[in-house]
Amino acid sequence: MLRQLQAADKDKMLTLVSNTQMFEADEIAYIAESFDETKSEAIWFGKFADDQMIGVAYCVPMEMTNRTWNVLMLLVDLKFHRQGIGKALMNLMEQTLAEQGQRLLIVETSSTEDFQTARAFYHGIGYTDPRSY
Repeated sequence: MLRQLQAADKDKMLTLVSNTQMFEADEIAYIAESFDETKSEAIWFGKFADDQMIGVAYCVPMEMTNRTWNVLMLLVDLKFHRQGIGKALMNLMEQTLAEQGQRLLIVETSSTEDFQTARAFYHGIGYTDPRSY
């Protein structure tokens, strides 16, 4: 199942984030706090297999812009990589924002070698590098 997350999904989301071993404890605390912010306009999405969350993504509106959003996280359980989950999460995010009349979705990644896979993924689903213009 692929859907927007609800408050009750927090523990499953944090379990997924923690299990990836990509984040330090303070970073996981920040993610938890970001999820809890009731005034935030952030939109969170999740992919579930049975009762387990296997993918998460979220985006936020960019300050001082006109209907522009930024992807802050796209994370898929390593056991489920290369199965279309990241693409499905991005498609749901794009569809949700389009239905709300939003204008632009931006993805920012590091230019370091560690993020080559992420850059290749985004390029593969149609995102372009502005440096290539």
